[in-house]
Amino acid sequence: MKVVPGIEVFGGVVLNKAVGGINPDAVEWMHRIYGSRGKVVWLPTFEADKHVKTLSKPDAVGLTVAPNGQVSPEMEAILKIIARENLVLATGHVHPEEIIAVVKKARELGVKNIVITHGLTNVPGLSMAQAKQVAEMGAVIEICFLQFLAGPNAPLAFLTHWTQVNAKHVAQALKELGAEHVLVSTDLGQSSNMVHPDGVETAIAAMKKEGIADADIDTMMRKNPARLLGMKAEG
Repeated sequence: MKVVPGIEVFGGVVLNKAVGGINPDAVEWMHRIYGSRGKVVWLPTFEADKHVKTLSKPDAVGLTVAPNGQVSPEMEAILKIIARENLVLATGHVHPEEIIAVVKKARELGVKNIVITHGLTNVPGLSMAQAKQVAEMGAVIEICFLQFLAGPNAPLAFLTHWTQVNAKHVAQALKELGAEHVLVSTDLGQSSNMVHPDGVETAIAAMKKEGIADADIDTMMRKNPARLLGMKAEG
C-alpha cells in the first residue's frame, strides 16, 4: 500500500495446525495487525478432515469444526471473535455438513460476513441445495478462477484432483442464487501459474463468453468483496 498508492490490501489467518488449528488465540492476534489489515478467518484447508479424506486417504483423519453437526466450543469462541471484530468468516475445506452448522451458529452469534470457500468444487463439495441453504442465511458462495483450470486435463498436476467449476457454472449459480450471493475470485499465486491480474482478465472474458452481464460481473468481483471487507466499492 505504501509502494502503490490507491490500493487496499488485507490479510487473514488459516486455522491449520501451523497456528494451532481451531485456535481462538490465533484469531485474536491476527485481527490486531497494525492498521486493522487482518480481516479474514479461514477454517482449516489442507488439514481439514474433508480435504484429507477426499484428496489423500479415505480413512485419514483431519481437523473438524463441527463434529456430529455440533459446533465445537473452540469454533464457537472463534465465531464470537469474528462477530465482535466484524471480521470475515471463510469456511475453508471442511465438510458441507460442518459448513451448514458453522454458518447457522455464526448467524446466531451476529457474524455478518461469510464466504463459502470455493463451495461448488469437490472440496468442500456443496450441492446446489446446500448452497441455497447457506445463501439464505446470508453467506456468499465463492467460485475461484483456479477452478476454471482444474480437472483431469489441468495444466498443473495438483489441479487434476479437483473438479472443474468454470464460467458455465458461474452462470448457473447466478440463476440459482443471484449475483449478490456469488463471489468470483482467482485463488492464484502458485508457482508456474499466471499472475492475478491475468487471471482476473481471463475469468472476465470467459464469463462474458457465457453471456454473463457486466453488472453481474461487477457485483461478483468488486461489490461483494468490498462489502465483505467493509469497504465502499468506488465507481
